[in-house]
Amino acid sequence: MQRHIFGPLFEPRSILVITDQQLPLAQSLPAAEHPKLTKVQVQKGRPIEIPSELAGATAEQRLDLAVLCVDPARLAETLDQLARYRPRAAILLQSEWVDSRPEQTITLCRRWATLHGCLMIGPQSFGILRPHLGLNLSLNPTLAREGRVAFVAQSSAIVSSVLDWADETHIGFSSVVALGDETVARLAGILEYLATDSRTDSIALYVEEIGFGREFMSALRAAASVKPVVVLKAGRAFGSPQEDAAFDAALRRAGAVRVRYFVNLFSALKVLVHLRRPTGRRLAVMANGDGPSQLAMDLAIDGVPFASADFAVQTRMALSQLLEPGKSVFNPVITNQPLTRHLTRDLLHAVLNDTGVDGVLVLLSPDSRADLSAVVDELALIAPGVHKPIITCLMGDAHMRPLRRLLDDAGTPAFRTPESAADAFGVLATYHYNQQLLLQLQSPHPDGRAPDLHLARNILVKVREQGRTRLAAPEMLSLIEAFNVPLALRSTVNDIVLRQQIPLRVEVHLDLHFGPIVSVGVGGAIARIIGPDAGTDLAPLNPYLARLLLDRSRVWRHSLAGHVSQIAHEALLTVLEQVSIMVAELPDIERIVFDPIYFDDLAPFALDASIALRALPQRSDPQMQGYPHMAIHPYPYRWVESLEFGNEREGTLRPIRPEDAQALQNFIRGLSDRSRYMRFVSMMRELTPRMIARYTQIDYHRELALVVTTSEPDPADRGRKKDVVIGLAHYLRNPDGRGAEYALVVGDDWQRLGLGGRLMRKLILAAQEQGLDYIEGMVLSDNRPMISLMTKLGFTVDHEPDDPGTRRIWLNLVNRTKDSS
Repeated sequence: MQRHIFGPLFEPRSILVITDQQLPLAQSLPAAEHPKLTKVQVQKGRPIEIPSELAGATAEQRLDLAVLCVDPARLAETLDQLARYRPRAAILLQSEWVDSRPEQTITLCRRWATLHGCLMIGPQSFGILRPHLGLNLSLNPTLAREGRVAFVAQSSAIVSSVLDWADETHIGFSSVVALGDETVARLAGILEYLATDSRTDSIALYVEEIGFGREFMSALRAAASVKPVVVLKAGRAFGSPQEDAAFDAALRRAGAVRVRYFVNLFSALKVLVHLRRPTGRRLAVMANGDGPSQLAMDLAIDGVPFASADFAVQTRMALSQLLEPGKSVFNPVITNQPLTRHLTRDLLHAVLNDTGVDGVLVLLSPDSRADLSAVVDELALIAPGVHKPIITCLMGDAHMRPLRRLLDDAGTPAFRTPESAADAFGVLATYHYNQQLLLQLQSPHPDGRAPDLHLARNILVKVREQGRTRLAAPEMLSLIEAFNVPLALRSTVNDIVLRQQIPLRVEVHLDLHFGPIVSVGVGGAIARIIGPDAGTDLAPLNPYLARLLLDRSRVWRHSLAGHVSQIAHEALLTVLEQVSIMVAELPDIERIVFDPIYFDDLAPFALDASIALRALPQRSDPQMQGYPHMAIHPYPYRWVESLEFGNEREGTLRPIRPEDAQALQNFIRGLSDRSRYMRFVSMMRELTPRMIARYTQIDYHRELALVVTTSEPDPADRGRKKDVVIGLAHYLRNPDGRGAEYALVVGDDWQRLGLGGRLMRKLILAAQEQGLDYIEGMVLSDNRPMISLMTKLGFTVDHEPDDPGTRRIWLNLVNRTKDSS
């Protein structure tokens, strides 16, 4: 199994520590079965002397990890001495000496790390902790508890504060990473490693700068697709509201959760460590007093991630038998009678059994009449075994703190205030909501509705030739028609419409990190009165994403949603979708504004519009360049190809989509035992849910899966045509970051028609465009048809010395011409 490129940093086999001060790592030196460690104590005024032989490293075997904590004035000398050991990774800890030339230090480190092929964290890093390995390669005085959360931060102060808090609240970590002044090792690479780390169940990030948005988004989406990711970002006071809204939109589309305040990060960590994920946002509250429940429910207002659950009739009937006379049987559930173990259990079960409840918040205030210890024991018994999250809040400190600790240790997080507890459920609800957005792709082009890219690009070329960066009205109209945008441009509007409708504004602008951002909000002169209320999202959109984007605008929800016809509503969704495609395919466009927008019975129309181009021309065909101006790689339509088989059958070769999940499962189930074994080297009869997600939820920036489909009648849907998968080829990037592992399988009834060759040629071209050095696959030695096909395509066949039954079949992509495949 190949080692991940970040393996030497997180799972080092050999470590060299060079320091001129006392480091806390000496308190937790690794045991014999852990990494080999050599320590060099630097003396002031004396030359640095590194042993000729290091523990775990030889002249042939590179050193895995170097940890440096020295006077910045001696850093260049230290790196010169270190070079002969060729470390794969290095951590440059913050020294007690002040660096008088920080910019030169960063330049020195960047050049040295690049020259020697070394991943580097720092300089000025707080370091890394790996509790399960007993490694404290940081400035923290103690090793953190072992747990399942990875915490990554771009601030030493934040890391030290979180570690101190976590020790008090018994929170453990799989990894803690403080990046410091990054040189070569980037946040994206850390995320990629943690996404595959078996010790990590969830990830918490504190970020200040994210760098190139595409790399950050690609790594974040890969991590959030398999593990919950919570992000706290600083710098809102120094950025524009548009930049902050763009970051919000990016996290939603990545499937991650953003928290706004430092205290919310703690709440998020607690619920991610302990709780099951809800399948919705409907919260039920149960309390032994009115005040706390009102404080919690005050957060369930417009725009927050959770809502108050409505109880079913059966639930209200059950509650009426348990509550004292006169008490409300609606949400929140409040009782003033002394709580007992049995009453707590019965109330909880009544609420948890309601299908309209996605989670429960239990609020307890000190009550001398009640046996709260027994109540807490019951909560600790029930919460871990139910399929819905139970969050608790025990208000107070002197008597309630030990009870909170009992619940934390039992696996149900307990909070001090109603607001923090309600916010914690909001984290879970947001996670569920954003995970739905993560799965979204552009819609397939309906027949005859693909944009006229040739016409659209010619329009922009002519504008450039005339030395302009703004389109005239006829040009805007032609561009709108080229992209099938159902929006009319008018110069006048009926006075009745003006009096009865609040106008909308649709805008697309370029964000520095995330590219084109689509926003919808109040338009016209009234916008100066109401203020900003726009919903935002990243391009490209599909109808589902467009609908959610529209719903985020308060003016739409409160003023227009019930007064615009369904036909006009659907047309507006199409406007949003097509405009997002326009800016994806035309990177020359800097800004689009339609304002004000009004509605008639059939469609929206705009009284004013403007389309502006960037100051400098961009490449005209982003498909060939991988859409570098987009944070999310659009669906690669250029790989779609119509095919003809024997017997006058037709099909399509195209990149896979999330909605192909069931068709792919049916394809695998329909393979013969031999074909299935040749592909998976096992007798598995179907894909696991995780395998289906891996094959169908593709980040086109880093990987690709292609299918060949044909249409067949679906008996379960009155004979309507459905796509049937008959072939699959995919590659997944290897841990080394340079190559990828491919796989190919064609249905038994569709073999010997050339489908395998067609799939692999496209796969090779895509791998070249993504800058891979090689692709490889492990093939059984008796799979002669596969070996023959790959040999014809130029692959090299290598014998595996440790496994005579398999062959490594690989292709070098470096300097390979694209037409050679």
